[in-house]
Amino acid sequence: MGSLNALVGIDFSLIGTKLHAAYEKKGEDGYAVLLTPTVQEADNGISVLKVIEDIKKLMDNTGSGAGTEDMEKDLGDALAGLKEGGGAFDLGKIIVKLNMAYLYIQKGPDPKDDILEYAFQLQVITEGLIPKEIAQVVDVSNLSLSVWNTSRKKVVNQMQLVTVGEYLGIAAGSGGQEEEGE
Repeated sequence: MGSLNALVGIDFSLIGTKLHAAYEKKGEDGYAVLLTPTVQEADNGISVLKVIEDIKKLMDNTGSGAGTEDMEKDLGDALAGLKEGGGAFDLGKIIVKLNMAYLYIQKGPDPKDDILEYAFQLQVITEGLIPKEIAQVVDVSNLSLSVWNTSRKKVVNQMQLVTVGEYLGIAAGSGGQEEEGE
């Protein structure tokens, strides 16, 4: 008789983004977790204030006793230093979106075969955050951040993960020279 295999799927939301994950039990000693990147419907994201509020609720519900009452003030004070006149930034204007996420974890009986791969894309919308006094010179309306350690072609293509060198067609280790045929 073969070993038991099982697969469990879950659809859930994280930072307002719908995601799909699967947990697979592999034999006696192994398992895999896969969070698949999916095309996202347009959403409004979540404000930093809402994230802070949810963290506070989570901390309160865990009963850990960890204080979160200064979190919003500290973040506001840090941003206020950037604004002329020392006025406070409106944290409600900062919106965070998780555009796509990929996570693959594989554990087995031999640790040398363990795998941890990830790719995350965040978008921070800061429209109207820069003070009007300097917004005529420079304004930042959107900040995107991609972090990944995977080279799986399907994931890299779907999430459009491209380095500057790849974008410019520069071969790795060429010192900035273009690849032949460009």
